Amino acid sequence: MKPLLTYLIFMIFATAFPLSAATQPDSPHRVVVSGGSITEIIYALQEQQRIIGVDSTSVFPASATQKPQIGYVRRISAEGILSLNPDLVLGESDTGPKKVVEQLKKTGVNLVILNEHDNFLGIEKKIKNIAQLLNVPAKGDVLVQSLQADRNALAHILKQAKTKPNVLFVLSVRSDQPIVAGAGTSANELITAAGGVNAAASAITSWKPLSTEAALAINPDIIITMGRHGDDPLPKIEKLAHFKYTNAVKNGQVHSFDGSYLLGMGPRTPQAVVELAHTFHPKTRLPSGYNYQFLQTAQSTTDKATNKTSDL
Repeated sequence: MKPLLTYLIFMIFATAFPLSAATQPDSPHRVVVSGGSITEIIYALQEQQRIIGVDSTSVFPASATQKPQIGYVRRISAEGILSLNPDLVLGESDTGPKKVVEQLKKTGVNLVILNEHDNFLGIEKKIKNIAQLLNVPAKGDVLVQSLQADRNALAHILKQAKTKPNVLFVLSVRSDQPIVAGAGTSANELITAAGGVNAAASAITSWKPLSTEAALAINPDIIITMGRHGDDPLPKIEKLAHFKYTNAVKNGQVHSFDGSYLLGMGPRTPQAVVELAHTFHPKTRLPSGYNYQFLQTAQSTTDKATNKTSDL
């Protein structure tokens, strides 16, 4: 089914059969969220009226940022949460600190931490889990179905791909030191899913600084980095001694993606990985009839060098 048609069916379903807290007496109707992907999923389920508080990573859609704030996902405030009088607190696996989570448990508040399915292959299960907690399982099923077009498009690209580029994922730069994704990271999973090879995986686990010598030895074909809140990280990456002599910089293969779009593990992530795969394999074609449903965020050094706006 074409993604636009699936989306229209979903919107018609949501309008005609609004399974809301008002019609489901056992459903939570005062929900506090710790984790941007959970907020995004609840909005996609058309149940955002239940949200009474969010953490600072809940930046999509933009209207979510207007909700009362409970702090950063790893540094949430127990007092801030309890002051909102929630009947459900939903948190991602990295919700913390641990002492605050334990404090919330002792108060008896209905706290659910989603430790499972917080990965690329588990997004659909996470959606269904959240829809079940909100007592709107049918909406969850429809939203899950809408992601199938992205999964199919990714498989279509990978079937055409002839090579696997060597990719380095730079999360941020701190004091001229790049923090990169090693084995066991979400970025490592996405690089592999998009048909690339994580250049740092054999030498690094988790997120760690990369020395100039190690970067030059890796010599990635492509560098992926994160842009946030309008920040343009590309010039900084190109000028670093770590990367300025690499194939990626020489060939204009440094690309930035919006962080919550690519790493969020929410409803937009399957499309973001399609975009990532097309970046890795630009000569491949998307399947006939496939359309991006969300705004694409990729920018590259090639686009800037030619004064063109990326069409990805």
